[in-house]
Amino acid sequence: MRSRKRLNRRGKIAVSVLFIVLIVLISGLFGDNQKKLAKEKDNQAENTMAVIPFSVEPLVAFTDSTLSRSIIESTNEKSEVTRKKEYAKQNKIDQKENAIYLTFDDGPTNVTDELLDILSDYHMNATFFMVGPNIKQYPEVVKRMHEEGFGLALHGMTHDVYKIYRNETAPLEEMLENQEILSEVTGMSTEVIRLPYGSIPYLTEGMRYMLAQYNFKIWDWNVDSLDWKLNNKSYVQHTIQEIEEMKQKGLTPVILLHDRQETVKHLPKLLSYLKEQGYKTKILTNDSPPLTFPCEGRCRPVK
Repeated sequence: MRSRKRLNRRGKIAVSVLFIVLIVLISGLFGDNQKKLAKEKDNQAENTMAVIPFSVEPLVAFTDSTLSRSIIESTNEKSEVTRKKEYAKQNKIDQKENAIYLTFDDGPTNVTDELLDILSDYHMNATFFMVGPNIKQYPEVVKRMHEEGFGLALHGMTHDVYKIYRNETAPLEEMLENQEILSEVTGMSTEVIRLPYGSIPYLTEGMRYMLAQYNFKIWDWNVDSLDWKLNNKSYVQHTIQEIEEMKQKGLTPVILLHDRQETVKHLPKLLSYLKEQGYKTKILTNDSPPLTFPCEGRCRPVK
């Protein structure tokens, strides 16, 4: 009887073991099939994405309704609160480092190499907001900027107020095209942008919302050198006065300059002042909290 009970127990154990093994085998097969199905779905998704062209139509459809306008304004307001906090935090760090930001718009041009030489001679850095067609025209100097560690940023395609602000999708479309051109030339991508003539008054709430959906960081300035207006060395003295005002206010200067012959010609005088004052020039990156002119009721469509 005992031996028969032992056999029965052993038989039950053996059956249990076989049952467990069978479950494991079935689970393994099922798991492999699930993995294969998942992989096939991923491949199908990749192939689908590869043939779907970029379209801003869903965003346009969203921004057209009255309800969406309310949502957009609310979203932008919350983003603005966050931006101000992050910018204030960065400003404290920059103040301790005696930092300053040199930014040059509208390039590259036939004088950009000379501009880079001057900056290098003074061991100073800068960020360049470049126009798409100009990048195509001077790809080698853009590669040099990238190799030497200068900041690379976007300035759109047309630099025409009636084109880049013509509708709510135009700024996004120009920056995406600009971004692609820069990436093709340098292999790097940037989300740092500056709108021609600044973000006030023509960059509407809807345009800002669309740009934010693609993580673009809108940069303006707090020191306008007026080098676009003062076609001589007088822009340097004006810029120095503006820098000193920012310093008294406890704000880190972000200087608007332009990649042009007259600016380059008198730039050493400005850089000499910065060197004497012990300023540390820094570049703008994707992680830098942007200095942006908020709408505050001032934004309107271009006419």
